[in-house]
Amino acid sequence: MLRPRERPQLFVFCYHKSGTQLFAKLLADLARRFDLRMVRLLGLVEQVDPTADVALFSHSLLGFSLADVEYRGVRIVRDPRGIWTSGYWYHRRCTEHWCVNTDFDATAPIGFPQVPYSQAHRPEVWKREYLAGLDGRSYQQNLLTRDLREGLSFEEQRYARWTADAMAQWRPDDRTIDVQLETITRSFDASMAAILRHLGFAGERLAEALEIGRAHDIARMSDEAVSRNPHITSRNISHWHECLPADMRHGFEQRHAALIASLGYTV
Repeated sequence: MLRPRERPQLFVFCYHKSGTQLFAKLLADLARRFDLRMVRLLGLVEQVDPTADVALFSHSLLGFSLADVEYRGVRIVRDPRGIWTSGYWYHRRCTEHWCVNTDFDATAPIGFPQVPYSQAHRPEVWKREYLAGLDGRSYQQNLLTRDLREGLSFEEQRYARWTADAMAQWRPDDRTIDVQLETITRSFDASMAAILRHLGFAGERLAEALEIGRAHDIARMSDEAVSRNPHITSRNISHWHECLPADMRHGFEQRHAALIASLGYTV
């Protein structure tokens, strides 16, 4: 067990397309202002540097027990249907190395960028099957060469499913609160105040942190700033209502009904 710290570490748990970039920027700004050491952790995390004050878990995959750490945590969740569609649109245009990778060499060990960081812990046989399933094209090209239905199906069977599985594997604990990304976009100031208070900010420190946070509120951003941000598909992060074919949505909801409900969303 790690030795107790003078102050608990601050953990923010995210998933792909569930506010990771928002909190990466926000936490970096807070770390600079309040002289905190921040680390961003990708994929399966086996341990956290005990000297870090703030840790952002990009995929919320834990290979250690939270019971062994003194921390306060916030998990940012998003409707799995929104993660599915947002991932589809983002992966069609992003430049992430794994997404545009065309190196399909299956010689072990297979790692990033042949597979995303979030899947680098998988067995080699899984990685070889993943590469073979790309059929000689990058992940992105697989989306661009398919129509909407086929592209959504490709995305659902891969990154949307991986993220849904990761969210379903989460085990709640009393030191971590869940906050829906949709709630943050609807009520940024109130949601951020609740998050920061839980992380230990109070008084003038809280007021200053909230002011820093407002620069990252999508509702306050100009249209130009939104258009320049590759991680933002739309100001409306629930646009899945409009772009998902009804039959595909119903099938997804049946397959992930328990997860959707556990995260506080309705089918």
